[in-house]
Amino acid sequence: MSPEDIYETLRRYEFNKTEPETLRELVKSALKKGDLVRERMGKLKESIEEIKKIFKREHLFLEIHLSDMDYVSYRKMCAVGIDGSFQCVGGIGGIWYTPISCARIVFENGIESPPQASITAEIEEIDQHKYSNIEAEASVRMLLVETKAINEWVSISKSNSVIFVDGPLVDPPYYLDKNYVKYRCDAISRCLKKDILLIGCVKRIFGKPFINYVTHKILSDEGEKNRLKQFTSDIHLINYLFTKLYLSGLKGTLYTSPVDISEEDEVHRAYLKNGIRIFSVFMQKDAFSSPIRIDIPQEIEVSTDVVLLVEKVVKIVCAWTYPGYDIPLPIVLAHNKCTVRKGCAEVLYDEIITRAASPDPYDNIVKTKLG
Repeated sequence: MSPEDIYETLRRYEFNKTEPETLRELVKSALKKGDLVRERMGKLKESIEEIKKIFKREHLFLEIHLSDMDYVSYRKMCAVGIDGSFQCVGGIGGIWYTPISCARIVFENGIESPPQASITAEIEEIDQHKYSNIEAEASVRMLLVETKAINEWVSISKSNSVIFVDGPLVDPPYYLDKNYVKYRCDAISRCLKKDILLIGCVKRIFGKPFINYVTHKILSDEGEKNRLKQFTSDIHLINYLFTKLYLSGLKGTLYTSPVDISEEDEVHRAYLKNGIRIFSVFMQKDAFSSPIRIDIPQEIEVSTDVVLLVEKVVKIVCAWTYPGYDIPLPIVLAHNKCTVRKGCAEVLYDEIITRAASPDPYDNIVKTKLG
C-alpha cells in the first residue's frame, strides 16, 4: 500500500469515527458551501473576460519570448540562491530549541559551473516567556541569518551577479525592529551599489497590493473597480487572469506591470525610510507553470528605468528556471540543502533531553513535569 493509500484510509477512518449527528450536520453544510463556491467561481469566470480587456487597455500585463541569445547570456551570469529554514520543537520549562539553517548556493561561472554550497546551522534557544509567538521569533532569527549570508556574498563577490532569495524581500510583516530593518536595508543597499541584482521570489503569496494599486491609482470607473475587488487576493486574480490569457492563445512568459509597494504597510514604509523602495511583479514562465511574485529593490536616490529593469529581471528568472519548476534553480538547490524537517528537529530535541539526563531522580522528576 502506497503512502497516499494509507493517508486516504486514515482520512476515511477518522471520517467514519465522527459521531453520526455531527457528521450529518457537517455534510449538509459542506454541500451548501460547495454550491456557494461553484456559484462564486462562475461569477469570477464571467468577470475575467472584462478584466482581461481592462488590463489590455491599461497595459497592465506584458508577454515576452526569450531568444536563444537571452538564455545563453543570462545563464552565464554568476548566480546565487539563498534560503533559510527552521523548526520549533520542545518547550520544556518554556524554552524552545529551534534548529535554524541557511544555505547559499553559488554558480560562480554560470549554469555550466558546479554549484558550491555554504551552509550555516545552529540550534537557537527561544524563551516563550519573553517571546509569546515562538514561530515569529524563529522566523526573524532565520531572516537575520539569511541577511548575513547576503552581506557575506557582497563582501566576496564580483559585481554583475544575481542573488535569488526564496521569499519576499520585506518579511515578516509583523516585525518592525529598527535595528533589524536597518541591517536588512544596508545589505540591500550594498547589493545595489555593487551592481548585484537582488531578486525576491515569492511562492506563497498573500495580500492584495496589486489590486489596491490598480483600483486606487489606475481605474476611475466604479464598476471596473468592483470587478477586481471580487478577488480575495492578488494571486487569486492573477491565477484567473493568466490562465485566461494562456487559453486565449498566448504562449510566452506573462508578467504584470511593476507596482511600487513601498507604502503598502508599516513595514514597507520602514524600509522606505531607510532608503529602499520595493517594486512587485507577478510572472508566469509558461502555461504549465504557476505564477510567482518577484520583488525588486531600488534605492530612492537612484533613478532607474524600472520597466526595462523588470523586463531584464523576468528574463533572468526565466533563464534560470528549469522545466517542472516555478522558481530559479539556485533557490531550488538552496531550499533542498537547508530544509530542517520536523522529524529531524524532534530527533535533535530528543538528543538534547537525553544528554541532559541526570542520575539524580529529583532532576528527572522535575524535567518530566516541565515537559
